[in-house]
Amino acid sequence: MKLYIAGKVSKDSSFKTHYWRDGFSAELSKKSGLKIINIDPTKSAAGFKFDHTDSKLIYGRNCYMINMSDVVVVYLSDDISVGGSQEMLIAKYYGKPLIGLAPKGGKFNLAKKEIFGRVYKKYVDPYVFIACDKVVGNMTELAKALKKGDWKKKKVKNIKIIDESLRYYKQNFLKQDKYLISQ
Repeated sequence: MKLYIAGKVSKDSSFKTHYWRDGFSAELSKKSGLKIINIDPTKSAAGFKFDHTDSKLIYGRNCYMINMSDVVVVYLSDDISVGGSQEMLIAKYYGKPLIGLAPKGGKFNLAKKEIFGRVYKKYVDPYVFIACDKVVGNMTELAKALKKGDWKKKKVKNIKIIDESLRYYKQNFLKQDKYLISQ
Protein backbone atom coordinates (compact mmCIF):
# COMPACT_ATOMS: atom_id res chain seq x y z
CA MET A 1 0.00 0.00 0.00
CA LYS A 2 1.45 3.33 -1.08
CA LEU A 3 1.01 5.95 1.64
CA TYR A 4 1.70 9.64 1.43
CA ILE A 5 2.14 10.81 5.00
CA ALA A 6 1.43 14.52 5.32
CA GLY A 7 2.72 16.48 8.26
CA LYS A 8 5.67 18.45 9.54
CA VAL A 9 8.95 18.39 7.63
CA SER A 10 11.05 20.62 9.87
CA LYS A 11 13.60 19.00 12.20
CA ASP A 12 12.43 21.57 14.76
CA SER A 13 9.00 19.94 14.90
CA SER A 14 7.78 17.68 17.68
CA PHE A 15 9.45 14.77 15.80
CA LYS A 16 12.96 16.32 16.09
CA THR A 17 13.95 14.98 12.67
CA HIS A 18 13.17 15.54 8.98
CA TYR A 19 12.90 11.79 8.43
CA TRP A 20 10.27 10.75 10.98
CA ARG A 21 8.17 9.11 8.25
CA ASP A 22 10.59 6.15 8.08
CA GLY A 23 9.91 5.10 11.67
CA PHE A 24 6.23 6.00 11.34
CA SER A 25 5.85 3.72 8.29
CA ALA A 26 7.82 0.88 9.88
CA GLU A 27 5.64 0.99 13.00
CA LEU A 28 2.50 1.15 10.89
CA SER A 29 3.62 -1.86 8.80
CA LYS A 30 4.33 -3.83 11.96
CA LYS A 31 1.00 -2.95 13.61
CA SER A 32 -1.12 -3.47 10.47
CA GLY A 33 0.68 -6.40 8.86
CA LEU A 34 0.54 -4.48 5.58
CA LYS A 35 3.47 -3.70 3.33
CA ILE A 36 3.60 0.08 3.56
CA ILE A 37 5.46 1.96 0.85
CA ASN A 38 6.36 5.40 2.17
CA ILE A 39 5.89 8.00 -0.58
CA ASP A 40 8.07 10.51 1.27
CA PRO A 41 8.30 14.20 0.26
CA THR A 42 11.61 14.53 2.12
CA LYS A 43 13.41 11.90 0.02
CA SER A 44 14.98 12.07 -3.41
CA ALA A 45 17.35 9.89 -5.40
CA ALA A 46 21.03 10.78 -5.62
CA GLY A 47 21.71 13.25 -8.39
CA PHE A 48 18.26 14.86 -8.39
CA LYS A 49 18.65 18.63 -8.21
CA PHE A 50 16.28 19.42 -5.38
CA ASP A 51 16.00 23.19 -5.09
CA HIS A 52 13.86 23.99 -2.05
CA THR A 53 13.40 27.58 -3.27
CA ASP A 54 11.60 26.41 -6.44
CA SER A 55 7.99 26.63 -5.24
CA LYS A 56 6.50 24.96 -8.31
CA LEU A 57 8.95 22.06 -7.97
CA ILE A 58 8.00 21.48 -4.32
CA TYR A 59 4.26 21.92 -4.81
CA GLY A 60 4.15 19.97 -8.08
CA ARG A 61 6.25 17.12 -6.71
CA ASN A 62 4.02 16.79 -3.66
CA CYS A 63 0.93 16.85 -5.89
CA TYR A 64 2.44 14.07 -7.99
CA MET A 65 3.23 12.00 -4.88
CA ILE A 66 -0.25 12.47 -3.42
CA ASN A 67 -1.83 11.53 -6.76
CA MET A 68 0.23 8.32 -6.99
CA SER A 69 -0.55 7.19 -3.44
CA ASP A 70 -3.30 4.77 -2.45
CA VAL A 71 -4.09 6.58 0.79
CA VAL A 72 -3.03 9.89 2.31
CA VAL A 73 -2.47 9.95 6.06
CA VAL A 74 -2.13 13.34 7.69
CA TYR A 75 -0.39 13.41 11.05
CA LEU A 76 -2.20 16.24 12.80
CA SER A 77 0.38 17.17 15.38
CA ASP A 78 -0.29 20.36 17.32
CA ASP A 79 2.48 22.04 15.31
CA ILE A 80 1.31 20.99 11.83
CA SER A 81 2.26 23.48 9.12
CA VAL A 82 0.33 25.12 6.30
CA GLY A 83 1.82 22.48 3.97
CA GLY A 84 -0.02 19.71 5.83
CA SER A 85 -3.37 21.43 5.43
CA GLN A 86 -2.62 22.05 1.73
CA GLU A 87 -1.79 18.35 1.31
CA MET A 88 -5.18 17.49 2.84
CA LEU A 89 -6.93 19.66 0.25
CA ILE A 90 -4.79 18.25 -2.57
CA ALA A 91 -5.81 14.73 -1.49
CA LYS A 92 -9.46 15.76 -1.79
CA TYR A 93 -8.79 17.36 -5.19
CA TYR A 94 -7.51 13.99 -6.44
CA GLY A 95 -10.27 12.05 -4.62
CA LYS A 96 -7.78 10.18 -2.42
CA PRO A 97 -8.84 8.54 0.83
CA LEU A 98 -7.64 10.79 3.64
CA ILE A 99 -7.15 9.46 7.15
CA GLY A 100 -6.41 12.00 9.85
CA LEU A 101 -4.29 10.88 12.77
CA ALA A 102 -5.38 13.46 15.34
CA PRO A 103 -3.86 12.43 18.68
CA LYS A 104 -6.44 12.30 21.47
CA GLY A 105 -5.96 15.32 23.70
CA GLY A 106 -4.28 17.29 20.91
CA LYS A 107 -5.80 20.49 19.61
CA PHE A 108 -7.72 18.73 16.81
CA ASN A 109 -9.28 15.89 18.85
CA LEU A 110 -10.43 16.73 22.36
CA ALA A 111 -12.72 15.08 24.89
CA LYS A 112 -14.11 18.57 25.45
CA LYS A 113 -13.37 22.05 24.19
CA GLU A 114 -14.61 25.47 25.26
CA ILE A 115 -15.35 27.94 22.47
CA PHE A 116 -16.77 31.37 23.36
CA GLY A 117 -18.01 30.10 26.73
CA ARG A 118 -19.73 27.01 25.36
CA VAL A 119 -18.31 23.54 26.08
CA TYR A 120 -18.42 20.89 23.34
CA LYS A 121 -17.84 17.20 24.07
CA LYS A 122 -16.00 14.84 21.69
CA TYR A 123 -14.67 17.79 19.71
CA VAL A 124 -13.00 17.13 16.36
CA ASP A 125 -11.84 20.24 14.51
CA PRO A 126 -14.32 21.05 11.69
CA TYR A 127 -11.60 21.31 9.03
CA VAL A 128 -10.31 17.88 10.03
CA PHE A 129 -13.77 16.32 10.29
CA ILE A 130 -15.00 17.62 6.91
CA ALA A 131 -11.83 16.84 4.92
CA CYS A 132 -10.94 13.43 6.37
CA ASP A 133 -12.66 10.23 5.37
CA LYS A 134 -11.71 8.81 8.76
CA VAL A 135 -10.22 10.33 11.90
CA VAL A 136 -8.24 8.18 14.34
CA GLY A 137 -6.55 9.03 17.63
CA ASN A 138 -3.43 6.86 17.63
CA MET A 139 -1.21 4.52 15.61
CA THR A 140 -3.10 1.38 16.67
CA GLU A 141 -6.38 2.84 15.40
CA LEU A 142 -4.66 3.95 12.20
CA ALA A 143 -3.20 0.47 11.61
CA LYS A 144 -6.63 -1.11 12.17
CA ALA A 145 -8.29 1.37 9.81
CA LEU A 146 -5.77 0.69 7.04
CA LYS A 147 -5.96 -3.09 7.49
CA LYS A 148 -9.74 -3.15 7.72
CA GLY A 149 -10.17 -0.68 4.86
CA ASP A 150 -13.44 0.55 6.42
CA TRP A 151 -12.91 3.94 4.76
CA LYS A 152 -13.43 2.07 1.46
CA LYS A 153 -17.02 1.21 2.38
CA LYS A 154 -18.08 4.83 2.11
CA LYS A 155 -17.67 7.08 -0.88
CA VAL A 156 -14.31 8.85 -0.63
CA LYS A 157 -14.77 12.59 -0.16
CA ASN A 158 -13.44 14.83 -2.89
CA ILE A 159 -13.08 18.56 -3.54
CA LYS A 160 -16.88 18.86 -3.66
CA ILE A 161 -16.79 19.03 0.16
CA ILE A 162 -16.26 22.78 -0.27
CA ASP A 163 -19.42 23.37 -2.31
CA GLU A 164 -21.42 20.90 -0.19
CA SER A 165 -20.47 22.75 3.00
CA LEU A 166 -21.33 26.12 1.46
CA ARG A 167 -24.69 24.81 0.28
CA TYR A 168 -25.41 23.32 3.74
CA TYR A 169 -24.65 26.66 5.42
CA LYS A 170 -26.74 28.68 2.98
CA GLN A 171 -29.74 26.32 3.16
CA ASN A 172 -29.73 25.91 6.94
CA PHE A 173 -28.15 28.96 8.55
CA LEU A 174 -27.67 32.00 6.32
CA LYS A 175 -31.15 33.42 7.00
CA GLN A 176 -30.42 33.31 10.76
CA ASP A 177 -26.89 34.74 10.46
CA LYS A 178 -27.72 38.40 10.97
CA TYR A 179 -24.04 39.37 10.89
CA LEU A 180 -23.60 38.15 7.31
CA ILE A 181 -27.02 39.28 6.15
CA SER A 182 -26.15 42.84 7.20
CA GLN A 183 -22.84 42.88 5.26
